[in-house]
Amino acid sequence: MQPVAVDSDSAPSPEPPADPPAPAEAGRSWAVWRWAAVGLVVLVGIAGQVRVWASDRGLWGDEIYIAVNLRGKSWWELTGPLAYSQIAPPGWLFESKFFYHALGGDEQSLRFAGLLGAATTLILTAFLARRAIGWGGAVLASALVALSPGMLYYAGELKQYSTEAAAAMLLLLAMGLFVEYDQRSTNPRRRWLHAAALAVTGLVVAPFSYSAIIVVAGATAGGVLVLLLSRRRGTALALGLAVTPALAVVALMVWRRMQYTIPGNQYQIFPKGFPAENAGPSEFVAWLPRMWSGFADDPLGWRYPLVLLVLVVAGLVAMVLRGKAIWAGLIGGLGVAALGAAALRAYPWEGRIAVYLLAPMLVAAAAGVDAAVRVVLHTARTLRSGERSWRPVAALVAAAVAIVMTGVAATPSFADGVHQAREPRYRDQGRDILNEVAARLQPGDVIIFYRFSRPIADWYGRGGRDLPIPGFFRMTSADACQAGSVDAALAGAKRVWFVRAARFSGDPVDYFVRIVDALEERGRVVDSHLWTPSEPDSTGWTLIDLTAPPDPGRTTPPPDPAYACLDFIK
Repeated sequence: MQPVAVDSDSAPSPEPPADPPAPAEAGRSWAVWRWAAVGLVVLVGIAGQVRVWASDRGLWGDEIYIAVNLRGKSWWELTGPLAYSQIAPPGWLFESKFFYHALGGDEQSLRFAGLLGAATTLILTAFLARRAIGWGGAVLASALVALSPGMLYYAGELKQYSTEAAAAMLLLLAMGLFVEYDQRSTNPRRRWLHAAALAVTGLVVAPFSYSAIIVVAGATAGGVLVLLLSRRRGTALALGLAVTPALAVVALMVWRRMQYTIPGNQYQIFPKGFPAENAGPSEFVAWLPRMWSGFADDPLGWRYPLVLLVLVVAGLVAMVLRGKAIWAGLIGGLGVAALGAAALRAYPWEGRIAVYLLAPMLVAAAAGVDAAVRVVLHTARTLRSGERSWRPVAALVAAAVAIVMTGVAATPSFADGVHQAREPRYRDQGRDILNEVAARLQPGDVIIFYRFSRPIADWYGRGGRDLPIPGFFRMTSADACQAGSVDAALAGAKRVWFVRAARFSGDPVDYFVRIVDALEERGRVVDSHLWTPSEPDSTGWTLIDLTAPPDPGRTTPPPDPAYACLDFIK
């Protein structure tokens, strides 16, 4: 049949049907959307970190100690012992000092390294999760890290923990990519070129992190084990040789740091992060759930530690089953090494010191959730195909329960992360309290702090403003008390402002109450501003009029021989 001719003047020519997009073009379009989803999560997370960093929180004790070192010590002196028994890797100290001078010398410039470390950790999490899990895992892992309260908090603090987290992720990613590139490469010469790149990466990263010794040793051991089981001895040898320079640098840093005084209260600060001293096998086993519970609570902020543990283990297994065994080996090896360091009471698996484990463990947890989602999708397809069996139904139910429990367990972390982004958490309101007091000073007033607030007083009170601060006070036993020291320090004063900054964790909850009670023996409380009046250790200020008689109806705390006397410290 011949086609019918149509007069172009009487009817328009029909448009030819559009060609379907080529598979390559469709694949590129889908990849763009995937990266857009990951990028959106990362950008939202970085925005939250910037919000915390820009909140202009006052420095607290340890931050001020670091600030004093950065301001007062030369570049070379920062490689030696730090004042106030502070511990920080030299690379991070150099970085912080550089930003301090380059960005204007204010408190935000001091904390810029923390923001950079947190943002870098989030970006590297997305890349590593994409390689180890897939696109869905990259989105989920990025979201878990972005909303992690621990990572958000340390994005705005003058401490090295977010930088150590970034160093851990960079080392893991570099080692994993080295193995993947070596597996695809057909040119043996490129192996040593890639190994040299890994060695350089390790040498650059190592000075920024003390925990890098655990990361490098543990991840290398896990990776080498996987490679040997896969009979890839050449790659295993190259990996071990490539990380040796970084391991040597960090070992030297740790050895040098051990030559100086190390605070001995870490076992009290991180009670769940270490087993008991001289713990036997049964005590060690009993410590493991406490340790994991402490890690889930701080820095992760997760409820139900068992759910988190199941996800992490399931995620590592899923990586192996899906041909990503090298990533499981690297992360699993890091976990084993961290457990060993904690068991030896050398490096706690809890609190701020464990922030370097935050992203790797959340990547493993995301892999566990990703595996549950895949089970759900696969089982749904199986059931639609008409297969009648209890096994698909059981798998579907188990995976659905795992997903729901993950949401329940992670919800507190998400809620806390969102809250921190909206209202960044203060560690110590000492600066704001002191500013409020300074605005109301009158002739004859003095400002006193208790001993733990010395850095706040020195940095904000004496540094540049010359406020009337005669010294510092503590509660002690009657035997250790210096008779008359308080009266001598307050001689000539008409009113005393007691600034209640953050309480040292080793002091009793009612420590501030006891100081006020001792001052009330010399005068009367006439005004007070406490941030949380219902809490005895609330920060704020209390004003005592020394010219007024004590209030006969005041309430006194119960006696305690260890805190019976107010003592003055110059």
